[in-house]
Amino acid sequence: MRNKDIILDYVNVNEALRYLGYGDNKPDNNTKKLLDICSEELLKVIQPKYVYRVFDLNEDYSIEGVDFELKGEAIKNHLKGCEKIAMMCVTLSSGVDSLIRRKQIGDMAQAAIIDSMASAAVEQVCDKVEEIIKKEFPHYEYTWRFGIGYDDFPLELQQQFLNVANASKQIGVCVNDSFMLTPTKSVTCIIGMGYNLKTSSKKSCDNCSFREKCQYRKAGKNCGR
Repeated sequence: MRNKDIILDYVNVNEALRYLGYGDNKPDNNTKKLLDICSEELLKVIQPKYVYRVFDLNEDYSIEGVDFELKGEAIKNHLKGCEKIAMMCVTLSSGVDSLIRRKQIGDMAQAAIIDSMASAAVEQVCDKVEEIIKKEFPHYEYTWRFGIGYDDFPLELQQQFLNVANASKQIGVCVNDSFMLTPTKSVTCIIGMGYNLKTSSKKSCDNCSFREKCQYRKAGKNCGR
C-alpha cells in the first residue's frame, strides 16, 4: 500500500543534535540560528514517500506468496510468535541528496547539519508510516522496526527487498553495487505483527547488537531509540 500525502512540517532538532554528537551539550545562539536556517532549507526539498506490503508469516519463517528468505538468526528471533510482517520502505526523495551535495561544495558545516537533520527526518517519516500500518491492522501487537543490514540480516538482500515491496517503481528507491540505497535518506525495514509477543515495540539496549560498543551506554545513557 502506498500514500504520498505524508507531510513533515518540522525536523526533530534534538535527534539531529544527537547525530551530530552533541550529547548533553546545548548549542550556542549562533548554532541555533544555523540550525533554523538548515531546517528551513531541508523542509523545502523534502518529499516523503513510502510503500509497505503486509504478508502472512509461516511458522518456518517463510513468507507466504513471496520469494524472500529471512536470512540470519537475529531477524528470526525478532519475529518469534509473529503471524504477519510488514515490509516497509521510506524515502525523503532525491532533493535532499542534491541539497547536501550543494552544501558540501560551499558550506561543510551546513552540509553536516542538514545530513544529520535528514537522518532524523527519515525516522520521523518511518514513525508516521508505522502509525498508518497500525491503524490498518489495529488488533495486533508490533515489534520494533528491524532494518535490512542490521545484525546478521544481510545487506545483500536490499535489491530483493525492494523488488518485493515494489519500492523502485512506486517511490523511486534503488540500490547501488555496494547495496546502499539511493536516495541515501531512505530506509528499508521489517515489522513483525502478532499477539503476546516477546519482542518489544521499542528498540532498547537489551536487544541491540551494538550494546557492547555503544558510547551512549558506556556513559550511562541511551540513544533514544
